[in-house]
Amino acid sequence: MANTFNNIKDAPGIIAKAAAQTLKDNLVFCDTIDKADASDFDGKNGYKAGDTIYTSKPARYVPQTAFDITSSIQDSVEEKAALTLDTISTVGMEIDSFEFATEVELKNTIKRFVVPAAESIAQNVESRFLTKATDATYQSVGTGGSNAFTVADVLAGRTMLNQSLAPTSDRRFLLNSASGALAVADRKGLFQDSTELSKQYKDGMIGRADGFDWYENELISTHANGTDVDGVLVNDASFGEGESVLTIDGASAVVTVGSVFTIAGVNKVHPITKVDTGELQQFVATTESQTSIGISPAIYAGSGGLQNVTALPADNAALTFVGPASTALAQNIQYHKDAFKMVSVPLIMPTNAEVAAQETVDGITVAVIRDFDILKRRMITRLDFLGGLSAVRPEWACRVTA
Repeated sequence: MANTFNNIKDAPGIIAKAAAQTLKDNLVFCDTIDKADASDFDGKNGYKAGDTIYTSKPARYVPQTAFDITSSIQDSVEEKAALTLDTISTVGMEIDSFEFATEVELKNTIKRFVVPAAESIAQNVESRFLTKATDATYQSVGTGGSNAFTVADVLAGRTMLNQSLAPTSDRRFLLNSASGALAVADRKGLFQDSTELSKQYKDGMIGRADGFDWYENELISTHANGTDVDGVLVNDASFGEGESVLTIDGASAVVTVGSVFTIAGVNKVHPITKVDTGELQQFVATTESQTSIGISPAIYAGSGGLQNVTALPADNAALTFVGPASTALAQNIQYHKDAFKMVSVPLIMPTNAEVAAQETVDGITVAVIRDFDILKRRMITRLDFLGGLSAVRPEWACRVTA
């Protein structure tokens, strides 16, 4: 005989926890990046879409070469990264029967309705967070449209992360199955180590090579450059230090969000020594336009800890884009786990609904509400997720296209 709950109020929390656990178990990318600490958003009963929280980034310093630091003492300024709560994922269900008076009924409800809904939310959140992370990543390797995926491409991305001083531990590589097939064909037998084979039992895990844990993910982002991007030039004779908006001139060319490009004469420097690397700095467009685009990273050519390039953009300097115009290409991505940070927050909840509960599992929060719709005389059940993602250290990530 099925067990009967002593208090039916126990059931909503069990349902919410099952939903949060299912959501967490189905997130691959989100499970491999950093999560905002609860202390970043403690002290509030619930959040709504559009709210912003701020999470800490490690302070940066420039080492000195003499013991006398009288004139070179640096302020300890801990940077903050904004996490805008702009990612909503909700499933609403009209269910004729929503019984959970007994353990059997509760398990049946979770299996038939709650788990499928949470799995759908997981796919939606994963896809949107991957797109946000990719659009914020300005380093890119590989040859777009080449239909090739070589060891050299993977190692080129690794070099990018090394040059950006990303820690060598906790590096991940997400790629879709098509790119994975090309990669395996180019490195036959690479994933045959018995230790690595044992790890493949973890969902989505391929193996470890070149300093990365490899994961297969069919939700990785695709990107297409705008049209006529071959003739885009800088149209700004007075570009200033630290600016992140670039005026351009390219006739009918449209630069799309997420497009990666270089600017002639603007080389990147070593993050510590500030020595010219001899390579052009890559940038990504953060807004879409024909005349003026937001760019990342912001450009600093002066001396100091923020310097990232050798020179400010010159008027009429040419922009060269990664990949062909108007062609959608998969954006496989390598990253250190601290390159991106996500958050999942508690929501404002009703006080008198028939069912209202939310639970958090390993930083993933899901709210469950069930109540009567007086307009159409029906019972509505909904699962809600609210969160956000920020590129805390975008220089610790690199796209790998094929």
